[in-house]
Amino acid sequence: MSYDFEFKQLLRAYRNGVISQSTFEAELTWLEAGAPTNGNGNGGGGFKAFGRTYKSERAAVVSFLDKVRAGEASGGEAFSAWAEVCTTDCIRTGIRMVAEREAYHSRVFAQRLAELGGEARAMVTEAGRKATAYLGDPSIPDNEKLLDFTKRVGKPEDAIKPICEFAALLKEDLSTKEALRLFAEDELSTAKWIWDACAALNAPKQHEARASDSM
Repeated sequence: MSYDFEFKQLLRAYRNGVISQSTFEAELTWLEAGAPTNGNGNGGGGFKAFGRTYKSERAAVVSFLDKVRAGEASGGEAFSAWAEVCTTDCIRTGIRMVAEREAYHSRVFAQRLAELGGEARAMVTEAGRKATAYLGDPSIPDNEKLLDFTKRVGKPEDAIKPICEFAALLKEDLSTKEALRLFAEDELSTAKWIWDACAALNAPKQHEARASDSM
């Protein structure tokens, strides 16, 4: 990342009141010295999260928000596409609610990213495009889509663990920290609902399979 880009991010964050003058001056000193900026209380060792080291806590947050912003926007589009072709009355409205939840997460994270002086760089991934195409395919039964989701995401509590662990690391950005706590709760709620719906809609087939095996 170039000096000019990093400096502009710092200046934007300072002008928006996201970081104090002392924090701005400290990070600028590190930047001018060619060392990692230090906004996380880790000395000069950077900020460690997701198996890598960032220049500062703020840099880690900006990177995370940008990726999640794009991911949640993609998720909103995918669930919206599913809702349009959903033929199972008992889950259609729930799917719409999940789509709205994903979309609002993206909007809130985009706003927070801008407040921190970050730029929206992450784009929809190929995996995201495939997910939208899959969920929007009217030829695939809803119960199969539910099964696919549970297999890809895994257990609800495990799925949100990285969010919770990252939030626990944040010491300075308390605004993002609290937002991530709510985000994790939303994601947990969504995953649990889909798991419950999956169990309910696939129970008859599972029962038939067991009955067939016993013959």
